[in-house]
Amino acid sequence: MKKAFTLIELLVVIAIIALLLAIVVPALHLAKRKGSLVVCMMNTKNLSLSWYMYKEDCDGRIMSAQMEGKENGGHYVGWTGTPRNSSGTLLSITQSTPPVTDADEIRGIEQGRLLEYVKDPKAYHCPGDNIRRSKYDGTPVFLSYSVPTCLYAATDSTLTRYKQQIVKYAEITSPSQRYNFVEVAQTRNWNMSGWFSFGAPEWTGDNQRWGWWDPMAVNHGDSSVLGFCDGHSESRKWKERVDKLITQNVDTYNIEYSPAGQTEDIGFMIKGWAYRYRR
Repeated sequence: MKKAFTLIELLVVIAIIALLLAIVVPALHLAKRKGSLVVCMMNTKNLSLSWYMYKEDCDGRIMSAQMEGKENGGHYVGWTGTPRNSSGTLLSITQSTPPVTDADEIRGIEQGRLLEYVKDPKAYHCPGDNIRRSKYDGTPVFLSYSVPTCLYAATDSTLTRYKQQIVKYAEITSPSQRYNFVEVAQTRNWNMSGWFSFGAPEWTGDNQRWGWWDPMAVNHGDSSVLGFCDGHSESRKWKERVDKLITQNVDTYNIEYSPAGQTEDIGFMIKGWAYRYRR
């Protein structure tokens, strides 16, 4: 006579398997999140170090935060370039067809001055940035990081804003406290202009208040990774801002001021805004 499992025994086995899954799955999810955080910190460290090395080769001038940034006379200084197809045609930030592929974005990255030092386009993408999709063509957005506008976003020296930014590395005080790469959450086809806009007085004209502007990414639970002007990177755990970062309407790119009593996070960003402490 063949021996079979009783219904109770089967239920016990199923219960044990369910219990093990309940223990293992969150642990795997946590390990994956920590793994993406480590990679993202390495990415921003490599980007920041490369950004730092550039000024050593360019008489102290920093590369531009602007995509396709060209100085007067046509000298190309943009840290990254606009996505382009295999024929070299520049693509629109709002086009729906044909979709902007990772290969198109990488071709744009390859035009930037930063890749001369980084060498690998993969360093421009955070593995935790795997949910974001363009609201125009529906494809994933490859470029995970942007450079603050205060770090040479206006390359035309005839513009007023040219004087309201940092062009020389020597103008940066306490480089270890001033960020140069920020994780972003734009839902256009890519991060427009290649820069991170912040509600700083020199941009808004409001000398009394600072505000949030471009949507930031929270790719690591309640944290984001930033690169700094001395070449290091660090993770920032958000306090008041994290729920807003996760749920905000990223279609809106407008100034937003923090409510009273919620100033710790924006205070961190203000402290790291290099132009505020310019020499």
